[in-house]
Amino acid sequence: MSARRYGELPVLLKLFEVDCREMMAFQYLPIKLAGQTSITREDRLKPFDYLVGASCCDFVAEFGLGRFVESFVYLTAKHLFQGPGGTFNRPGWHCDGFMTDDIQYIWASCSPTIYSCSHFDLTLDDELSMREMEAQHRVGDESWNDPKRLTRLDQYVVHRVAQPEAVELRTFFKLSISKDRYDLEGNSRNYLLDYDWPMRKRSMTRNMPQVAQ
Repeated sequence: MSARRYGELPVLLKLFEVDCREMMAFQYLPIKLAGQTSITREDRLKPFDYLVGASCCDFVAEFGLGRFVESFVYLTAKHLFQGPGGTFNRPGWHCDGFMTDDIQYIWASCSPTIYSCSHFDLTLDDELSMREMEAQHRVGDESWNDPKRLTRLDQYVVHRVAQPEAVELRTFFKLSISKDRYDLEGNSRNYLLDYDWPMRKRSMTRNMPQVAQ
């Protein structure tokens, strides 16, 4: 296991305003393939351009242009109603990109993500680790950032979705940068890019977005 520990806090970046007026639910939409240098997206995703640009610039500054060019970039964008007991993101403590070097950038208009800074000793197993996170999180170790703040996460950031107290229209953005193909059935398709890879069936339990290469 890495010398780094699970339970690290994310990197807080700038505040952004997003004017999204169309209901939508894009899930892991590829907007850049490995080997490409530019982003390709349809016009309805234009409200997220500043977030995409800021995320990509931060990634290049932190990890280098070479790694960016070699990576796939996936956009998750949701503008939907949610309410008490009915969030549209995965519940429970978890890590995005668990056991990978994937980098995630997230932003939400309201109900910001909650982070745990407890000390975690996790088994490198996708499902078992999530049960360990629930057991090892200590009440009082939660933190969260302001709504509308772009935030960078890696696999060591343990977090969960906030539970809204009332029905709200929430805009959520995530940019995932990975060397792997995200290959789950149901992911959004970018018809402006030329790609075709086998897709895996989804299950009722947690689905890792990719198979380790």
